[in-house]
Amino acid sequence: MDSSERASQVTATSAPIWKDKALLILLSIAVIGVILQITLGGVVRVTGSGDGCPDWPTCFGQAFPPLDQPTIDRLYDGPRPTTPRPHNVLLEYSHRSVGTLLGLAIIAAVIRVWMKHRSSKVVAWLATAELGLIFIVGMLGGAVVLNDLDPAIRTLHLFLAEIVAFLAIMALVAASYDRSSSDKPSSPWIWGKVSDEHRSALNLAAAAAVFALVALLTGSYAVWKDAGAVCASWPLCGGDFIPQSTLAWIHMTHRVLSFVSIVLVLLAGHRVWRLPNISGALQFAALASAIIIFAQMLMGAANPWTTFSEWARAGHLSLATLVWVDMVFVVALLLRPTPGRELANSKDESAS
Repeated sequence: MDSSERASQVTATSAPIWKDKALLILLSIAVIGVILQITLGGVVRVTGSGDGCPDWPTCFGQAFPPLDQPTIDRLYDGPRPTTPRPHNVLLEYSHRSVGTLLGLAIIAAVIRVWMKHRSSKVVAWLATAELGLIFIVGMLGGAVVLNDLDPAIRTLHLFLAEIVAFLAIMALVAASYDRSSSDKPSSPWIWGKVSDEHRSALNLAAAAAVFALVALLTGSYAVWKDAGAVCASWPLCGGDFIPQSTLAWIHMTHRVLSFVSIVLVLLAGHRVWRLPNISGALQFAALASAIIIFAQMLMGAANPWTTFSEWARAGHLSLATLVWVDMVFVVALLLRPTPGRELANSKDESAS
């Protein structure tokens, strides 16, 4: 038996990918890790800890940074006029550390899927793309530090981190889509095999996800352009229907896009909830979309109501990420085949 025959036999006799608990755990860690990484990034931003470590990839030239003020004062040589406090250093270092651990988890997942489940091309390439992108995100994180936290680079850094979340969710769902008792998988993706009602819900959910991401990025850009706190009231900017400055326009553009995303998320969640033959996971994601978007709306209003307190600003970005993550889950689960839905579609095709 040659090497190609042995490889084919191993592939044929190995457990299906959706039964590989170790891989599913690694892919789940990647999803949780990227959400935590983005949340920590928001905390770093609102607490002014972005240059808590003035160099990169080390922190104060060390693998483990100093956390006492005298040593920080002695070693600091960064852009800010005053030296960072120990909590600034700890927050920035924690952000980097979670990113490193996230990268290691993704590397382990990629190695496992290519060694044991290379026939699952969708999962393999999604995980590989996720690994490549997390490397780029890490490099951009270094560029953010070394370029005095330039707003454009920071926005790109956040955007690519959110795309890592997208890839992580798609890889997890693709790897775990078939939970039926049968070991015979159905088609991994079902474009072109769904009803008009299902396709309409899918398109609406995709649009809601896109607008949720755009609203998130415009909000972060507004903060980095010093326009985040320019409107001290809500929902209008200081009582003016038409913004009175460039910064106010930037801020209100974010609010308008956020309103559009709220409407789309609510519509998508309602449309998906009413679909027949959907899984419990999809029902949960549809319900969660309404809960999270309302919480996000209140958190956005809490920013001016609390004079832009740190907890409100950090919570706003964290919930915005959860809205994006939830809508990506909705899209991924809508693309995932389920036995009941495929059976209904087959009956519809036979009747026609």
